[in-house]
Amino acid sequence: MGVAAGVLLTGCAMTPNGRGGVMMGLDTAELFGTPLSTFRLRDGTEGTLRKDPQGKYSIKLSQAFRVVPLANAMTARVARVENVGERTVVIVETQERGCAYRYEVLAFQGTDVLQWTVGNCKDRPRVELAADAKSLNIDFPNYNRLSRMIYTDNRLLNASVAVPPGVDTRAQPFADDGLRATGPVMTTLPAGDGSGRVIPAPPAPASAPAAAPKAGSRASAKPRRQESQAKAAPAAISLPAARSAAAAPAAPMIFQAEEIKPVVIDLRK
Repeated sequence: MGVAAGVLLTGCAMTPNGRGGVMMGLDTAELFGTPLSTFRLRDGTEGTLRKDPQGKYSIKLSQAFRVVPLANAMTARVARVENVGERTVVIVETQERGCAYRYEVLAFQGTDVLQWTVGNCKDRPRVELAADAKSLNIDFPNYNRLSRMIYTDNRLLNASVAVPPGVDTRAQPFADDGLRATGPVMTTLPAGDGSGRVIPAPPAPASAPAAAPKAGSRASAKPRRQESQAKAAPAAISLPAARSAAAAPAAPMIFQAEEIKPVVIDLRK
């Protein structure tokens, strides 16, 4: 009886019914399905991406009965896992009918999950974690701009930003399997001749050395005291300017962003 009870407990799952409630049923992915990959959350628990015998994908945490379904996915894989703020953000790459690249952004904190669906169906995004690990940029190419999703403070913001130097929006693929930049970083290109070839800019001409004054001239006859004053004057003038330039902060990049509302899932219910 104990074994049977264990099988029933591990083989049960609750899934959303689309009307704000949940349905209790047999977790066929747990009993008969295939685990594809696991990831670890900040609190040390594990999540598993699974595929059931009918080809449906879902994510289940080791400490929860309820699952996160990936209802429309024909394929699925965990592409990126990052700890951002108090949550673990998991980006799952899926393929849907008529859409080659779709992404589920899942932010886990214990059994609380925030879920967003993003993507333009034709490109992988480049994902970059901020140095302070408090925000995550998800960049999609959008012609001569970037469509940027910003995860921070339990929110996902959408904005259009200028392309930073070194980013080629025409790169195919735009990102690799780990959602990182592909190929060499491209810098701002110099002007070309219209044929697609890049013409490097000519080297800057070397400045000609100053002519030495002739012996016996008036220039060579100036007192040393005047020479030292002339040399010291530029330093005295340029020092305050250098200080003010160093103290001036860099202008922040300001752009308008709109919030994308998440699907909120409580895996305890």
